[in-house]
Amino acid sequence: MALSADQVNLIGQVFESYVLEHHRDDILGILREADDEAHYPVVVDAMTLFETNMEIGEYFNAFPTEVLVIFDSALRRAALAELQAATTPPQLSMKQNLHARVSGLPVCPELTREHIPKTRDVGHFLSVTGTVIRTSMVKVLEFERTYICNKCKHVFAIKADFEQYYAFCRPSACLNEEGCNSIKFTCLSGTTSSTCCRDYQEIKIQEQVQRLSVGSIPRCMMVILEDDLVDSCKSGDDITVYGVVMQRWKPFHEGARCNVELVLKANYVKVNNEELAGVVIDEEVRKEFEDFWEKHKNDPLAGRNEILASLCPQVFGLYLVKLAVAMVLAGGVQRTDATGTRIRGESHLLLVGDPGTGKSQFLKYAVKITPRSVLTAGIGSTSAALFHWTACHMPQDLHTCIPNACYLPLEFCLHKWPYFVVIHHT
Repeated sequence: MALSADQVNLIGQVFESYVLEHHRDDILGILREADDEAHYPVVVDAMTLFETNMEIGEYFNAFPTEVLVIFDSALRRAALAELQAATTPPQLSMKQNLHARVSGLPVCPELTREHIPKTRDVGHFLSVTGTVIRTSMVKVLEFERTYICNKCKHVFAIKADFEQYYAFCRPSACLNEEGCNSIKFTCLSGTTSSTCCRDYQEIKIQEQVQRLSVGSIPRCMMVILEDDLVDSCKSGDDITVYGVVMQRWKPFHEGARCNVELVLKANYVKVNNEELAGVVIDEEVRKEFEDFWEKHKNDPLAGRNEILASLCPQVFGLYLVKLAVAMVLAGGVQRTDATGTRIRGESHLLLVGDPGTGKSQFLKYAVKITPRSVLTAGIGSTSAALFHWTACHMPQDLHTCIPNACYLPLEFCLHKWPYFVVIHHT
């Protein structure tokens, strides 16, 4: 089932009138920009849009990929209408690369996820919250190629197949509507122009540990970023991704198994750690801080011990370990020596102990109170993979990475001797 022509026209007209009413200033600001080739987003609140026309919400939930394309086309028409109606057109210029970014989905189980989506969610537009644990380099993606028929000279474009890692499927026959059945074509995109390429990046997000039940291992998922979304987040960021859950697989080869992977093709990325880190310290909190240290000005160590007693309260005692964790969480000050070498002020912390001594409790507490953190584990990896991931990336359960700090507790009873050598060198 697909959208009819009347439904497409309705969606386009409703969205065009909506952006002209609610985002006129955003469109004018984009038209004033000097770069005509850049990609410009217009962030649309889904709740407000659906309240304008509930039928649009139903179409969006049923056909998110098709409706997003209609939104972009309607946004360009709205920008053109504003440009033609402007009183000072020389200061404005038309931008073709406009994207409608949908955010603010209603908080309900059908649209919002705190855990990684599953197979039943394929084809649905969802809001997924997680922590970025890896980001790839920004690459150039060729998404379209142009061919010419050797017989009728008909020129047509073929788009890359997202589900096959953007592979191009050569057409089996000429696409000329007049009925040419030739099977010989020539690719005109030998020297690929910039209009057929876009920025491309993949990131991996992980379920937030504080939202999991006890004993659960956080799962991961790849997220695809394109155009203006690339470099919008970095490792350690807590983000909310709005996008369509899709499947993809490598091109088929005889004798090889086809592995299907679930990915999230992002439409909008919202970074949440600014909200966590941007805490406003009011006068009441400042006065409480000053009163606390005024009370312990004659014995500051007693004040320190009182703070340590409230650190990770589920673990009794271990004040020395709590002091080390607190110092790493608080961080230090970067300094530069006489030769100009910069020395970071933050230290690393290695917790070593028998099972059941509270190492994981300290890590989970650090993850809970730190705005940017990732909890991972190296159990089940080979020694080569463990060395590569601990040295270059972030493993997957027992390694907590916060800004400029690293915790790596190890269950020695679960690792073999070669792993100790690898970890020591790392």
